[in-house]
Amino acid sequence: MADAQQEENLIKEYFSKGFEYKEIIEFLTKNHSINMSIATLKRRIKVYGLQRKNADYDIDVITEKIRTILDGPGCIAGYRHVWHTLKLQGISVPRSVVQHLIKQLDPEGVEQRKAHKLRRRTYHNRGPNDVWHCDGYDKLKPFGFPIHACIDGWSRKILWLYVTRSNNLPQNIAAYYLETVRQLRGCPMKLVTDLGTENGIMASLQSFFRDDIHSHRYVPSPRNQRIEAWWSYFRRSRITWWMNFFKDLEDQQVFNRASELQSECLWFVFASLLQADLDYVKEHWNTHYIRKSRYDTVAGRPDSLYFLPEVNGGVSDIILPVPEHDMVYAQTHVVDNAEHNVFQEYFHYVINTCELQTPGNWRDGLHLYNILLDYANNGM
Repeated sequence: MADAQQEENLIKEYFSKGFEYKEIIEFLTKNHSINMSIATLKRRIKVYGLQRKNADYDIDVITEKIRTILDGPGCIAGYRHVWHTLKLQGISVPRSVVQHLIKQLDPEGVEQRKAHKLRRRTYHNRGPNDVWHCDGYDKLKPFGFPIHACIDGWSRKILWLYVTRSNNLPQNIAAYYLETVRQLRGCPMKLVTDLGTENGIMASLQSFFRDDIHSHRYVPSPRNQRIEAWWSYFRRSRITWWMNFFKDLEDQQVFNRASELQSECLWFVFASLLQADLDYVKEHWNTHYIRKSRYDTVAGRPDSLYFLPEVNGGVSDIILPVPEHDMVYAQTHVVDNAEHNVFQEYFHYVINTCELQTPGNWRDGLHLYNILLDYANNGM
């Protein structure tokens, strides 16, 4: 059982992420063994001073927060995205205020964001873990930052989202799959990937866990509908900023992809920053509200849809439990890709010797990148 402080922290966390009262109750019961009624929850929320609407806010503080969000990859997202980001930070403000401030702070960006309507084919799915869709994203690969992700077909929850040295190595992709299976203690009914050879080990593990070769399905990339649609969102709302950022470094001759030293330095500095941004994207997506559409998809927040399918009209317990000994056996057959990299070891040495700070944002990262290259070129 949770103590009073832990209970307060959990309620504040779920409340700040925008979950409804009944969803908070379900999460507290299922994940933390905390049982309470809706009336009790409302009393707790009142005592904690939590508000969804008409909360007091400082317009100057909100303006500065939005300006910070727009100073980076968040600048290509819409006002709903920014509004949800503020909610995740515990800041309650009317959406109309956010919309008005973004028009003032970023009028050019507002003009550039336009809605696109697509004609989609019908997608059938029974519930969470019925189908997982996996794919790699190569838009940042020319700069050394390939990305890999997996999305649950029914809830649209992002299960993993990683930047990796290579999304073409089967061992890397299999490791992401196995880590998620370990966390969830089970695997999906079906796994869908494109025809790339990098998916071979992951496909074998899925078939091994399910004892069914038909539990994995290869499809052409355009047919891998759920993850391809999410990549489109990812491009519009986030990754374009990073693409432009690295292209600008090239245009300004700050970075030359033909230089192994500069490529390794770019990875050393920006891989962790990019992964932190991907972690943010994952949490933001998994807690935002998906509206009902005419394409027969369920509405709700992906986390809620995934963990509480019975509340949202889905079938629960589709996941197939995987015994620990099977996961251990699989782990021993996934090749460890840890490689000796003299560049990365050198940059770690410089960081520690010179007591340099690891970057907290892209501006600090660019500064550190220039310092490390200066040390490398002039001797350190």
